[in-house]
Amino acid sequence: MRLRNGFLATSVTVLCLAIASGAYGQKNKLEVGDDAPGLDIERWVKGSETTIEKGQVYIVEFWATWCAPCKGSIPHLNELQSDYGDRGLTVIGVSTEEPDVVGPWVKSQGSKMAYTVAVDRRSSTDRAWRLAAEQQGIPAAFIVDRRGKIAFIGNPHPKADGVEMEEVLVKVLRGRYDPKLARAAKPMLEAARNARKTSTWRIALKQYDEVIDLDPAVFADVALERLNMMLVDMELPEEAYKYARTQLLEGHFAADDEALRMLAEAITTDPTIDREDRDMNLALEAAEAAMTASGGKSPEALATLALVEFHRGEVDKAIASQKEAWMLARPRFKDEYHRVLKTYQGAGSRTTGIRGG
Repeated sequence: MRLRNGFLATSVTVLCLAIASGAYGQKNKLEVGDDAPGLDIERWVKGSETTIEKGQVYIVEFWATWCAPCKGSIPHLNELQSDYGDRGLTVIGVSTEEPDVVGPWVKSQGSKMAYTVAVDRRSSTDRAWRLAAEQQGIPAAFIVDRRGKIAFIGNPHPKADGVEMEEVLVKVLRGRYDPKLARAAKPMLEAARNARKTSTWRIALKQYDEVIDLDPAVFADVALERLNMMLVDMELPEEAYKYARTQLLEGHFAADDEALRMLAEAITTDPTIDREDRDMNLALEAAEAAMTASGGKSPEALATLALVEFHRGEVDKAIASQKEAWMLARPRFKDEYHRVLKTYQGAGSRTTGIRGG
């Protein structure tokens, strides 16, 4: 009876594997926009046990201790975890090597490898991710967005796809990246831009609006492109700023601190907008609304407020806002914030204020 049960159990296992293998064989290549696979981990050698959960952002990287390019990627991944961990990012390095190889090596790195590291269970995670995506080598990295979708597949090394990966990561963390929506918007956006070139304003406006309506947060930059067309090409500043106020400041962007900052900065510094066409009062309203929407302690919002104040000629206010932004900024960005602060302070020492926009 024991033999029969054992034989039955073995048969069921083989059948399940055969079904799974057949299903895997029929499955399409894992691509950007697909649901992220799960993690099948034998041992977590650094950090806490982790699962892919909606509402969080992940970089899942496949690497090995013997892989020189993988070692070259570690500082970049370390930096990303440090810079964006407080925004919901978890970096997970997955190796198919044995735990007694990976564990001591990771321990020897100390703070040089300050993110979660795991050992794969019989290469199952590697098969579900890297091989399913037809990534033949390592390192190979995946970004998973807050919806549990793959947003990026590539090499995380800074000399390979690392810069592109960080650009996508920032958009994902900001909620401004959706590859499927980008594909859907592409023909409409092309139509809008072609219509803009030929001054076919009705078609251009309609196509821009259709793209924005797909998702105002994802396509905030398109809304600003529409505003620019009205200001620069159509030469309708009154109508343009009515759109900016009612549809953006009080509408799509109302609770979106980053989009409000984008609006304020575009009005203030976009070189294609003539000085006399800059509504600096609206720019200030947008910057102040961004401060409110961000909770009042965002270094980015403070820096935008300082920028607007500076261009309004309110140099002392700009210095105070930029100094607070510099003090609140994360270490990686402090030098840039301080450089801008010195610029404002230099202007303040030369004059009691600047005039114009």
